Amino acid sequence: MPAPKNGKSILMTPDPYHIPGYRGFCPQFKFQFGKTFGCTTSKLLTSDNIAPSGRAILSDINPGVFGKEEDAKRGLLQERNARWGDQKLGKIMVPGYTGYIPKGEHYYGSRYAKTCLNAIADFEKDQIAYRNKVAQIKKKDIDVDPMKHLRPMKVPYVSPNEKQHSTSPYYMKNNDPGKCFVSGYTGFVPKARNLIGMGYPIITHEALNSFTGDLEKTRTRMDHPVKLTRLSPVRKEFRRIYTLDTGLVPHYTGHIPGQKFRYGTTFGHSTRNAKRISLPAGSEIIPQLST
Repeated sequence: MPAPKNGKSILMTPDPYHIPGYRGFCPQFKFQFGKTFGCTTSKLLTSDNIAPSGRAILSDINPGVFGKEEDAKRGLLQERNARWGDQKLGKIMVPGYTGYIPKGEHYYGSRYAKTCLNAIADFEKDQIAYRNKVAQIKKKDIDVDPMKHLRPMKVPYVSPNEKQHSTSPYYMKNNDPGKCFVSGYTGFVPKARNLIGMGYPIITHEALNSFTGDLEKTRTRMDHPVKLTRLSPVRKEFRRIYTLDTGLVPHYTGHIPGQKFRYGTTFGHSTRNAKRISLPAGSEIIPQLST
């Protein structure tokens, strides 16, 4: 069977028609049934009984056929590709790209490639205008700017009447009234949780004094360590845990030697003389001070 002049087989749907998946409006389509989507839309597009809009719904998309305006925009984007190399925003944008297209929200009603072409070309024009403006400013004579002859200040100017907050409240002295935080400060203030019934600056002042005072005491002890002396025998007895005369206080959670093997008595009786010291024959048990 010879092929037709247009290169399409007679078994295919004649042009024009919409391909399956087309989501646009097609007049009288909801009243048609019994044929494929392509045949139905081809019949509706060519029927004389349906009033057309006067504008072509389907445009020719043969490659290389563009208007003068589109050719100029593609030439502009060609320079962009040559300047920046491989990039995402170029003259050919593939449908399905989900990245951001600058100024793409201002163009609609066209296919994706044409919308991207117009938006990116508009964006590139703005970039060129900005670069030209920057270049003109750089070429401007330096003497035009009167502030250029002023010498820069080595030390920044600080007004003597302005209240300064360069020192942290943690480093201020305790008698300094400025050692506090202003109302509305939401940071953590050490030792301020238990202070109530006063204004926020007063509470933070007292808390900071207590906190820095403890730091000073700790620093003093570290600088001047106290010499430890050997405890007397009496003080040693006060530091004993397991005594001979009394038991331990109930709810004691420390280790008691042999406690797991004792039962049938109260906790106080079972922990009495818990250490069970074995003494030599003929020796006496010396009473000891209990805790």
